[in-house]
Amino acid sequence: MTVRTGSCLCGARAYEIEGEIGGVWICHCSLCRKATGAGGIAILIVPRERFRWLRGEDHGVTYELRESYTMTRCKTCGTPLPAETDEKNIYVTAGTLDEPLGKGIRTHIFCASRADWDRDEPDVGYFDERPG
Repeated sequence: MTVRTGSCLCGARAYEIEGEIGGVWICHCSLCRKATGAGGIAILIVPRERFRWLRGEDHGVTYELRESYTMTRCKTCGTPLPAETDEKNIYVTAGTLDEPLGKGIRTHIFCASRADWDRDEPDVGYFDERPG
């Protein structure tokens, strides 16, 4: 069985996921944009029974932005971490995986809320590293 690990930037919190993951979901809602400061949030939807904390389970701060929307972050580095408010699933922030997933984006949600700048310009540049 495949086991993947993930952690926050400082390493205080770490988790593992058992089994395959179908792909990444991108949420473009205004709450996810504000919470991340980006175009949205990339998540993995993992059944609760396949997720477990390896360390630092008590090292998070959860912010309840609305009754149905929370964001948990590491107390030390502020990394957005898996959301555990759903009884069935854990919503794992895809960027916290420690190794490649081997899957791409499978679903975009709340596209009507997508920021107007969340698109490529015709002359967009692509660089393997930061341009000099």
